[in-house]
Amino acid sequence: MLLVAGAGAVVALLANLDDLKNSKEVKDHWWLLPLGVIAIGYLLRKRGNPYANAVLAVGGALFASAYALQSKQAQAKTPTPQPQPGPQYPAPPPKKLTEGPAMGTEGPTMAPPVLASGWVQMPTGEYVRIPVFSMPTT
Repeated sequence: MLLVAGAGAVVALLANLDDLKNSKEVKDHWWLLPLGVIAIGYLLRKRGNPYANAVLAVGGALFASAYALQSKQAQAKTPTPQPQPGPQYPAPPPKKLTEGPAMGTEGPTMAPPVLASGWVQMPTGEYVRIPVFSMPTT
């Protein structure tokens, strides 16, 4: 068991050498070094080497840490978009009481009782003509 851990430590040491980490290819392709360690572990496993599992585990750990570092750097490079204000529309003009049919300058008036309708002010401020039903008297 100690030999397997030692083999993993040697592979991790080789993978973390400054010459390998600072090479142009490894900087451009973050996945290259971990994939190479995994490939070496796979080849060792095919040959029946007892240290192959340790090498594969180190390759997987290197891949996970390199992916986390790469995604953190990619998030740091992309600027967060500033929220854009929506389009500003002017407020609608206020409704005048002198507009519309049967509206005089004094405001809404009741229709003649013959038409059986009347004006009602809605919560929005509009005046609407509605029919008025009278209760039959007995």
